[in-house]
Parts: sequence; C-alpha cells; structure tokens
Amino acid sequence: MPSMNKKLLALLCTLSLPAHSASEDKARDKASDFVNNNVLQVAAEMNSLVEKSVFLEVDNYAQRQILVGEYGRIVVRKNSDSAWVQANVPVQTTITAVDFIDDKTAWAVGHQGVILKTTDGGHNWIKKFDGVELTALLKVSLEAQIMSLTADFEAAQAAQVADIDEDALDELEMQLDDATYKLEDLTANAGIEISLFDVLFTTADYGLVIGAYGAMLETKDGGDSWQYIGHKVPNPEGFHLNALTKDSENNIYIVGEAGVGMTTSDSGNTWRSLDIDYLGSLFGIEVQGSTLYSYGLRGNMFISQDQGYQWQSLNTGVTNHIFSADWLNNKELLLVGAGGLKLVYNGHQFNNISQTSQRVDITSVKVINDDVITTGLRGWQSNLKNDLEQGGLK
Repeated sequence: MPSMNKKLLALLCTLSLPAHSASEDKARDKASDFVNNNVLQVAAEMNSLVEKSVFLEVDNYAQRQILVGEYGRIVVRKNSDSAWVQANVPVQTTITAVDFIDDKTAWAVGHQGVILKTTDGGHNWIKKFDGVELTALLKVSLEAQIMSLTADFEAAQAAQVADIDEDALDELEMQLDDATYKLEDLTANAGIEISLFDVLFTTADYGLVIGAYGAMLETKDGGDSWQYIGHKVPNPEGFHLNALTKDSENNIYIVGEAGVGMTTSDSGNTWRSLDIDYLGSLFGIEVQGSTLYSYGLRGNMFISQDQGYQWQSLNTGVTNHIFSADWLNNKELLLVGAGGLKLVYNGHQFNNISQTSQRVDITSVKVINDDVITTGLRGWQSNLKNDLEQGGLK
C-alpha cells in the first residue's frame, strides 16, 4: 500500500497515546527535552533541490501558489511564470495542508500539532500553535467532558421514573469511563504525537483544523487562540479526520477514517453526520453547488446531490487510492492518487488518462486557469489542461 501521500504519510508518523507516567513533573520534563531537541524548535533547512522534495498539498490565491511538504519545506511563487522560492519556516516537521485567506495570509498545519501562519504571501511563516499547547487543550477538554458526563449520569441515576432507559444509562457510564481513562492516560507528550491533516478558514476570524484521533481545533479570533472541539462533533470513536471543504453558503463538510463524515451550517455550533455507507478511509471531499463528491481508498467514490443527506456509490473503474481532486471546469472533475492515477469524471462517466510510464503517487492537484499543478513524491509538475486531450498529464 502506498505510504507517501498527504494522509497516509502523516499517519505513519503518528503513534497512539503513551502510557501514563506516575510522575507528572517527570513527564513534563521529558516532553520539554523532546521538544527542545525536536523538529518543533529547529527551522527548516534551505535546500537547493527543494523543488524535488515530497510535497503533500498545493494551494493558490490570485495566481500566488504555495506548496507544502516534508521537513517543513514550503515553496512559494507569485504566478506560474515565476521561480519557486523556499520560505522561511520555523519548524522541520512535515507540513500536510495549506489554506489561503487572501493574497498575503495563509495557514498551514502538520505533524506534532503544528499550526503556522504567513502574512506576506508565504515567504515567512510563524508558529502559532503546536503539540505542547494541544496537550493542555486535551486535558481541559477531557476534564469538561468528565464533569458534564458525571452530572448527566448522576441525574439519570436519580431519576424517579419507572421506565428509566437502562441502555442510555449504560451508555453514559461507558462514556464516562472512557473519558476518565483517557485523562488518566494523558501525558505531556500526547499533543506532540497528534498529526494535523487539514485547515480551513471561512472568514479571516473563523477557522477549523482537523487531524488524527478525531482532533479538531477551532478559532474565532483569527488564530490568536484555539479551542479543542473534537468531543463536540459526531465522531465518538475518535476516527481520524482527513479533509475539510466548504460550499458557497459557507456550509463546512468533513470526511475521514471509517467513512466518517459531518457538516455544520452555523460555524461549528451544531453538527450533522453524513450518512456515507462506507467503512474505509475517505481522503477528500469536493463541492459543486448542492452536489458533493467524496473519495478515498481503492478508488471508492460517493456522490450526494442534496448537501450530504443521501449518498450513492460511483463506480470509478479503478482500485487506486484517490488522494485529491479539483475542477477542470464547471463539469469535469480531475481526480489523482496512488500509482500516478489521473481520472476525469464528467458527471456521467470516468475517463482514466493515467500514463503507464508514470507510476509515482500524486498527492494533490490544483487547476489554475489553463495550468494543472500536481504534487507528489518527486516534487511538483505543471501541465496545460489541453494535455488531457493528448493522452493525459505528463
């Protein structure tokens, strides 16, 4: 199974929470030592061959383009005719996703709970958040969950009704036990061991970040502060959350591991599950009007034509993992993935334009005017959309 793509690469470096230390002071010291000698505190090295690095995502705004990838490497250019310039990045952790707000401001996320921001179009980045702070938020979140669940459980026990729902009581007790165990098991390293997989800002102030083990962070003040809300969404098993998108009405959609999906229409105040009948991982979701397309492992792809209420499976005709997609025009969706997959869907049929000589995984794709930019294990490539009519992208 390919391992070097945006989601799977990140997951390879993510471990489950370690055993609880008997001494919190010792654990805290250990975490400090880990961070001080870690990629969180060391700036990304400048490299003359940076364009050949593993890149996991590309984004653009007003012709300005940014690529993000391994070892904290980020490159930026003003337009498709400009040369790529390596950015100054304060960490060496793998960067998994990037999201432009305007031509100057963008956000990026990655391993070790890192959240980065640029205000000069991508040339210089600052670290706004990392796994050390995430550990503190996880602790606060678990304590709040335990307090709320304890109150609910005690109220249910004290209810003087003959038809008390024993199943509901058992479920509350199980949730309380689970939250208590997670708090006891939490160590100072916990947040450092969580990878973040995607970031999305709907306004300059409101943003969401998602990642491994159901991690979800929210900001309402432009990233000056973050809150952990992973326990407030319909993902009780804590499945990995892989991808975010929004539609023209600022409805937000999320998909992830085990077919999990969810949406919010009120900036995260309430959430609704997406009932996708699939137990595998979904790596992305695209929007066109009220129609949604989600895709993932082994060529699985699903469509909803009513903003995610009902879903149907689409037969893509391939078994390659699909990692990314973007619209070629208002009718054709280009999907890319493992083994150099390039697949065009026109709403009725799929056209596999993959080249047999190009088997390297493609991790992301972005269509910018007449150019199609792809990233992967050997850097980036740019081709004209007209190449699609000549046997596929090179």
